[in-house]
Amino acid sequence: MRASLEAGCNFWNGGEFYGTPEYNSLTLLEKYFTKYPEDADKVVLSIKGAIGPGLVPDSSPENVRRSIDQCLKLLNGKKSIDMFECARVDKTTPLETTLKVMDEEYVKTGKIGGIALSEVSAATIERAAKVTKIVAVEIELSLWAVDPLSNGIFEACAKHNIPVVA
Repeated sequence: MRASLEAGCNFWNGGEFYGTPEYNSLTLLEKYFTKYPEDADKVVLSIKGAIGPGLVPDSSPENVRRSIDQCLKLLNGKKSIDMFECARVDKTTPLETTLKVMDEEYVKTGKIGGIALSEVSAATIERAAKVTKIVAVEIELSLWAVDPLSNGIFEACAKHNIPVVA
């Protein structure tokens, strides 16, 4: 991780569900920033969460709060979360409800730096941009997943000046 940062790779992505509940990417990050506290301000940290049992998206206000609070607890104050993103769209909780909780309770209070989106459609980006500032959209773009080149995601992000993380 240190070599990566020294090579200029300062956008780091993790998730509360990458690994076991007892040992996941956040526990690794906490250990790293405990050893190298001077690196915390050099890294832009993006964390995914808001997944329920069985890895099902759960962006209910209660689960978003649980997820962000748990991620902050695991980082133990060693590094702030620069952007938090719900890992997928929850079809049972309105996007607007989720974003309002994240913005009012976490961004505006300084607990997280901003809100990102993960694996969303152009229509979802448009809806989200009406509710709050979106700081990034993470998508899959590869030789096997070229649909972002034609499905309107890049255009929606450009319209709202949102960086794409591929």
